[in-house]
Amino acid sequence: MSSPSKCQEMDLMKWMMSDYKVEMTNDGLQEFYVDFNGPSDSPYQGCVWRIRVELPDAYPYKSPSIGFVTMIYHPNVDEISGKCI
Repeated sequence: MSSPSKCQEMDLMKWMMSDYKVEMTNDGLQEFYVDFNGPSDSPYQGCVWRIRVELPDAYPYKSPSIGFVTMIYHPNVDEISGKCI
């Protein structure tokens, strides 16, 4: 069984090698930003959304905290903070 820190490293590497743009906020692996594009052939083509991801110490046993930096209107996203609820 892998340690939580090893899982963080492996998952972060997967995200960085994907089509998403990943930007680290500090030297640690626990907080970063991810930019993702709207689906092609949709009204959202050309749009880019930015989310902030914070991995808890107990990751992957405890879920990450995710919040939208880009303004988004959705019933499961707090309009002021951008946090997923």
